[in-house]
Amino acid sequence: MYGIVYLLTTFFLLATSAPSDLEVSVARDIDISSQIVKNTLVYTIKNNGKQPLKEFVQIIPKAEHGKLAFISAQVDKTTKFKVTQKQVSGVPSGFVSYVVDLSKSIPAGGSEKLTIEYKVTQYLTPYPEEIKQLDNQFVVYRGSSYTPSYYALAKDATTFKIPSGKVHSYTNVSPSKQSSGKITYGPYNNVNAYDWKDISIHYENNSPFVVATHLTRWIEVSHWGNIAVEDSLEVVHRGAKLVGGFSRVDYAHDRRRSSQPSVSSWTTQLPKGAKDIYYRDEVGNISTSEVLHRAKSVDVEITPRFPLFGGWKTDYILGYNLPSSVGLFYKGNEYTLKLPVVDKIYSNFVIEKVTVKIVLPERSTNIKLVTPFSVTKLPSTTHYTFLDTVGRPVTVFEVSNVVDNHVQPFTLTYTYEMFSLFIDVGIAIGAFGTLFAVVIFLTRLDLSIGKVDDSKKDL
Repeated sequence: MYGIVYLLTTFFLLATSAPSDLEVSVARDIDISSQIVKNTLVYTIKNNGKQPLKEFVQIIPKAEHGKLAFISAQVDKTTKFKVTQKQVSGVPSGFVSYVVDLSKSIPAGGSEKLTIEYKVTQYLTPYPEEIKQLDNQFVVYRGSSYTPSYYALAKDATTFKIPSGKVHSYTNVSPSKQSSGKITYGPYNNVNAYDWKDISIHYENNSPFVVATHLTRWIEVSHWGNIAVEDSLEVVHRGAKLVGGFSRVDYAHDRRRSSQPSVSSWTTQLPKGAKDIYYRDEVGNISTSEVLHRAKSVDVEITPRFPLFGGWKTDYILGYNLPSSVGLFYKGNEYTLKLPVVDKIYSNFVIEKVTVKIVLPERSTNIKLVTPFSVTKLPSTTHYTFLDTVGRPVTVFEVSNVVDNHVQPFTLTYTYEMFSLFIDVGIAIGAFGTLFAVVIFLTRLDLSIGKVDDSKKDL
């Protein structure tokens, strides 16, 4: 009985009522010019009540939430707020609610601009689903001309950013208009909470719809001054599927160049200091890649053996070494490894699942992982290599639906005693010493049969 009362009490404490004394307006920008739908909502909030506002509720349509990759909230470039998915009383079943914890609350009588950003992947639908090599790609966006809101909106305006190509059609909800590179809905006055007006935009979008279905990152730490990183990827083009065959002659003479719906190459940004870079597939090394050293990164142009059209895929491995000074820090016997969860593999990239495996030196203990966002921690394993006796501990975690906002460093701390390094050195010296002793013994061993007569040696 007491448990039920406690749960009900907790629920109502978490539930946030839509206060009638809030005056809320929003300017919504939706970038649909690439394969990712990027939503930026700038709320102007005026608190007409007598209590400070400590929480703000953002609702997201379920159709988008199922493909939500990232969400954040801030009032300026430095003040960011925690955003948590919570069940909020009164929210219809077609929406999912998120609560923004306003650590910098809005005082009674005060006002503030709150910016909420979120990204949705694989939401745009190619239409038609199949195209020929020289055709352009068209996609459809579906949503609402009104901003889905938990609060009544005094003013609501939405701007869609679209590529410079042809707009086949879009839903007209007055006032709305199309101009160069954008479609505008509103402003609308006095929009009720949860109001929704279906719209669709059918437009040309030839940006790369390239998705990495799985990326496995293997990080091996050595206390001899090196960190080895290797990424194994499977990449597929999720745009309109190619039909009617492929002609290299037509491809070479296609004047659209970068405006083609196919992808011939992309640029991956590696951390500054990356060296010994290699790029290969199941056939072998691919020599068409190019490396450019910049001030803050090392850029690698990845050129697969063939361009990617809709429905086509390729697998490849990209590896490199980093000096320990770039990502490994220590104080006494306590070590801290800081490296990106994933590199920026290309512009507007989408990775369905990332698996990160971190191999630490043998006999490392007190291993603790801290990530900048939620991940799925998998059971640790052990990896054996040359001269290992007890094996090297491997920390493993996964994260799904990854975009460029996830290019953030994780932190892995561990303890490593210096005598463990000498054990490895001793094992290496002992192994080579034993090998040399065996070789010397075998070269001095007389394996001849019988005894040679000394009188015949001079013959």
